[in-house]
Amino acid sequence: MKIGCNTVAFRKSSLEFALERIGKAGYKYIEVEANMSWCDHIRTDKDDPIKFRDKINKFGFSGVTCIGSHRELITEPSAEEDLKHSLEFCAAAGVPVVATGEGRLAEGMTIEQALEILKPKLTRLAQVAEKCKVYLAIEPHGSLSLSPGGLAKIIGLAPSKWLAINFDTANPHRGDYVGTTKKGFEWKLDQAAQGDELAVLKPVVNKVVHVHWKDVVGRNAVILGKGEVKLREALEMMVKAGYDGALSYETEGWEEPEESQKMIEASLAWTNNLLKEMGIKYE
Repeated sequence: MKIGCNTVAFRKSSLEFALERIGKAGYKYIEVEANMSWCDHIRTDKDDPIKFRDKINKFGFSGVTCIGSHRELITEPSAEEDLKHSLEFCAAAGVPVVATGEGRLAEGMTIEQALEILKPKLTRLAQVAEKCKVYLAIEPHGSLSLSPGGLAKIIGLAPSKWLAINFDTANPHRGDYVGTTKKGFEWKLDQAAQGDELAVLKPVVNKVVHVHWKDVVGRNAVILGKGEVKLREALEMMVKAGYDGALSYETEGWEEPEESQKMIEASLAWTNNLLKEMGIKYE
């Protein structure tokens, strides 16, 4: 198992600052955000992937587990092209996964209409992913995917090993997410009722290729093990299904740097202890 941390923890600072702080905390693996106004630590449509790879190596990390490139794929006209850039960028930079979501339904749109919109887009993107040998991993990050069975419907639109799942442990629990477009970002859905993260995971557990390892109290991300999410149960389910990839600690990055530092350090220690208890090898 690879233990990583998402640079979004320091989204109000530069990529270099985030890399220095995450390395200082002891993480060997990194996830980098490419989410425009929310956290544009890289721009996959403009930045040089080789220079990016060299920068990561300079900070001493063993690798990048994923690029977060979340888009409102249902409603944002440029989302497909953005994700194509991200897949190509990752292929050149040696990153195995691009994480994204489907986004929210437009007002008055039915689920069937949303699936009709997604099918040709995902079919084309799956072809790009296969050519690049990079997974396009759909996250519970939208109107369809936060409910049990929704992720399976989405990836079933374009059957391909390269269209897979980035499972976020907290988003299904709290029932919302941050939506990003070229115009800005906002919290989406704002469901009052808590969801069941295990029920969302179960139908697609065999398709998970990356994990956002996140805990929350209500809407707010917290140190792992201090919140409401069934982290151990989710991990047990994934390990039983054969998962041995990355656990990438993620917050929303609202905190100031020193508080974020405490969170990422405490979460690394908690994860290491959990994996030792479960007898899982990790790095």
